[in-house]
Amino acid sequence: MSLELLRQIASSPLPQSFTAADDIDAVRVLRQAGLVLALVDDPPERGARVLAITEKGNRELLQFHYPEARRKQGKAKARWLEIAAARAREAILAPRRRDGR
Repeated sequence: MSLELLRQIASSPLPQSFTAADDIDAVRVLRQAGLVLALVDDPPERGARVLAITEKGNRELLQFHYPEARRKQGKAKARWLEIAAARAREAILAPRRRDGR
């Protein structure tokens, strides 16, 4: 729940205010984990305000991937490396072919 809220916070303009009890609790958890800078009112019924996402929060967002996206990314990287290796071999062998070696 908290990581989903962190994604939601990252996709909207800051500062962002929350008044629902579940959201306030999630903001408190994110703040205690050091993922966001937030102000939580002493009586929590009044709300919470997220001011910024910390560097640690941004790193966490980068590591948070869905499994199907990770699988697709792995295949794309492997294919890219194959293409780059083939082009490098062609570039190295091309001058030799012209010289007849």
